[in-house]
Amino acid sequence: INPASDLELCDDLSNDGFEEFDLSVQTAIILGSQPATDFSLSYHLSFTDADLGENVLPLTYTNTTINSQPIFVRVESSGDSDCYNASALPVFNLVVNARAIATAPEDMVVCDDPSNDGFATFDLSSQEADILGSQDPTVYFVTFHNSQDDADDNTDELATSYTNVIANQETIYVRVEDRIFPDCYSTTSFDLIVNELPTIVSVSPLQVCDDNTDGFVGFPLNTKVAELLNGQTGIDVSFHETLVGADTDTAEVFDGYINTTMTNQTLFVRLLNTTTNCYNVNTLQLEVLENPIANVTTPLEVCDDNADGLAVFDLSLKDAEVIGSQVGMTVSYYANPADAVAGDNALPTNYTNTIAGAQEVYVRIANSTTGCSATTTLQLIVNPKPLTIAVAAYELCDYNNAGDEEESFDLSTKTDEILDDQVNVAVSYYANPADATAGINAITGSYTNISNPQTIVAVLTNTITNCTSSVTFELIVNPLPSLIAPSSLEVCDD
Repeated sequence: INPASDLELCDDLSNDGFEEFDLSVQTAIILGSQPATDFSLSYHLSFTDADLGENVLPLTYTNTTINSQPIFVRVESSGDSDCYNASALPVFNLVVNARAIATAPEDMVVCDDPSNDGFATFDLSSQEADILGSQDPTVYFVTFHNSQDDADDNTDELATSYTNVIANQETIYVRVEDRIFPDCYSTTSFDLIVNELPTIVSVSPLQVCDDNTDGFVGFPLNTKVAELLNGQTGIDVSFHETLVGADTDTAEVFDGYINTTMTNQTLFVRLLNTTTNCYNVNTLQLEVLENPIANVTTPLEVCDDNADGLAVFDLSLKDAEVIGSQVGMTVSYYANPADAVAGDNALPTNYTNTIAGAQEVYVRIANSTTGCSATTTLQLIVNPKPLTIAVAAYELCDYNNAGDEEESFDLSTKTDEILDDQVNVAVSYYANPADATAGINAITGSYTNISNPQTIVAVLTNTITNCTSSVTFELIVNPLPSLIAPSSLEVCDD
């Protein structure tokens, strides 16, 4: 009986110490130069069994003693079973070596840096404890590889400080072995995942018009969310007063936030991917815009043309008064304050009042660049014209140069008749309608008619409103009676 080396197998993942052995691989070694045709060989668990030729083990045999089991051998002549040799001592042992266990760890997941290039550096050694589990790290060694073949062949081991070479997601293969039994290794794998940060885009400042000229105002922060997201989904947006607050998700401020720095302030915006928990920080500029000043207006007055209390107003005549010295402003007019604030339903420039006599309209002044606005009011007043009556003709006798039909008229004597007890009304006289309309060449003092009869235009002017009306009357020069010399009147004396 020739000596033979132990049969060694690696345990399966159960590591229970039992494996199935092929005993026939030892036969040729044990027989050596002895022809297998002349001798038969059997395997036993004890010398007694071998000596007696009992309890022969099957050639495919699973050990019954954990990890190491001695095997005894009986070699006998094929022609004479009584001619045999039995090993008093085990010829070899069945050895089951423990299998190294590679437990699959969790994937290594990180958030990308601001470059968002999909690459990051990972400390692979941080996975070793999970991979080994309860196995002794001084006995079992962990190596990392780029492929399953490299892990199986134990080649091209990766450094534990490793930057992925495939953007965003890469699989790492792991080999665990006991250096004494390197064939009893196991492998597993995990992924390196670099999650993209939410995308940062440049956003326009959030501008709000000042409501009371103090430089502080409430900002509708939520109106900028869509612009900040720029089409991204699954992103939570929050606003913070400081960069530290945005990084730590503290010091959050909300819609309607009032700036704490006069006129301008920077807020920090945290964009959080609700699936990966990766975040990025953007900035938002808050700007308080100055409102224009709506200067107080004086009433816009027109004269009534038909005594109905309604008239057409050219509202643009008040633009300059509302604007004052400001530049870049537009002015519009409205029937109610709500429309003026909203800038809706502006009145036409040539506007007819709807309330007889007097009406208040609302004025909006807006900065053409910023859109900031302010409002004030404007009184529309329809002033009545002076009343007129039918004026009697002004008649004189042709005493001066009788027959020339010209006389000197004192027109002021008609004033009381024309005024008819009206107050705050002045009367002026004109020789023709053109002069009356133009307000030129008013007759003052005595006036000599230039035709007979002659129409005189009297213009009545309200001295407070300057509204005017006119009436005409006639100047008439009546001829003197003709004197005829009578014949003598004769009578007889009695």
